[in-house]
Amino acid sequence: MPSTNWSPIPHASSRNAFPLVAGLAVALTLGAGVGVVAATSPRALETATAPTPATVTVTAKAAPVPTVTVPAPPVTSGRAVPATPANRFADGTYLVGTEVEAGSYRSPGPAPGGNGHCYWARLRTGGVSKILADQLTTGAARFTTRKGEYVQVAGCEFNRSP
Repeated sequence: MPSTNWSPIPHASSRNAFPLVAGLAVALTLGAGVGVVAATSPRALETATAPTPATVTVTAKAAPVPTVTVPAPPVTSGRAVPATPANRFADGTYLVGTEVEAGSYRSPGPAPGGNGHCYWARLRTGGVSKILADQLTTGAARFTTRKGEYVQVAGCEFNRSP
């Protein structure tokens, strides 16, 4: 018969347990040491905890610009004033005595290619009603102007009458 000392689970002896416990203690100590060194290393601290420096843009205020006063250009009608007043003109508004001569003017009628109407008006510079006289025609037209008035023409050409 076999021996009665036999058991299915072997028991560790205290002699066999010492190397195992010592090895575990050494491994834990080495692991903790590596962790402490890694955590306190200056290079590791810089990399892990150093904040990125903020970029700040400062705009300097410009010096005040000196104020320059420039006189306004004279108001004109947009046309060059002739040296001598014209005695023939078409569409536009003219100052009599400066841009056109004072006197009587005639038109044969509406300009070719226009809308078929000829309009003229004598105007004054101030007052409630600026129109002194006007006419819209499909045929010949005639009017007389005086110095200081304005004359407005549309759709035809006028020539000074002798």
